[in-house]
Amino acid sequence: MSTEALPLWAVLALVGGLAQTTRNATAQTVSRRISPALNSWSRFAFCLPWAALAVLVVVGRSGWPDLAPTFLAYCLATALTQLLANVALVTAFRRGPFGESIVFHKLEVLLTAIVGALLFGERPSTLGGIGIAICAAGVIAINLARDGARGGLRQAFRFGPAGAFALLCALLLVGASFSLKLANESLRASNPGADFFDGAVHTLFHTTWMEVVLLTAWIGARETDGFGAVRTLWPRMLLIGSAGFTASLCWFWSFSITIVAYAKAVGQIEALLAVLLGLVLLGERALLRQLPGIALTMLGILVVLLG
Repeated sequence: MSTEALPLWAVLALVGGLAQTTRNATAQTVSRRISPALNSWSRFAFCLPWAALAVLVVVGRSGWPDLAPTFLAYCLATALTQLLANVALVTAFRRGPFGESIVFHKLEVLLTAIVGALLFGERPSTLGGIGIAICAAGVIAINLARDGARGGLRQAFRFGPAGAFALLCALLLVGASFSLKLANESLRASNPGADFFDGAVHTLFHTTWMEVVLLTAWIGARETDGFGAVRTLWPRMLLIGSAGFTASLCWFWSFSITIVAYAKAVGQIEALLAVLLGLVLLGERALLRQLPGIALTMLGILVVLLG
């Protein structure tokens, strides 16, 4: 399938997956030196200047939009659910085995399809639904084959405290995805001249500054000299924020123009890129064990695109 044959939403989902891999890999390099909260803060704080620049470009072209209270409420809901999802996932990793956490966390794609169909009228085609399920199974298989996923399938599918927090994380991410889509729709409803890109840019900017405010207040109150590491780690934080901006803009834009579950399924290319990155840069040797999951994920992405 040629690039020219791909719809815009699929191209955006693929680029978003690539950018998210870059962001996650860079965030991993500083994870042992700073707290999870400051790591998350760097993602949003160093994303904010790019988001502000994008807003200026859009405003220069279309003027400042009418920001309805509903739009700002959806942005706040997106910010809160994203931050709480991060807390839930970190808690899951601390409360139990990696395999158990990742199984329930990676149910996000399937949960998105279910919630979208039940609450938002987003019903994938039969072929698209099969592709979403295959993608979810493939990504779970990839992660269960990693060295850190000890205990096998029996342990991974045991629903303990880690699984509960991971499932909560998945549900919160589903909520964030649909609240940002509703924010985009709300902005375009209040501003008939705005297109999907305009809505994505404004949603990203307002969601990001809210997240920066919330995390800054949290770190300032909870961590002594919480921002001290920024002086030495800002180049890496800048890369985290820049890649995060690219990923978020692509996701926000893609979600607004297609079924959210489709975009999330195609975005699972991130899992394949993470495996490749681990093999090339980190010398991880779990590739052979991950081949079945890689094959499933690639098949699922293809089926979604065909569907």
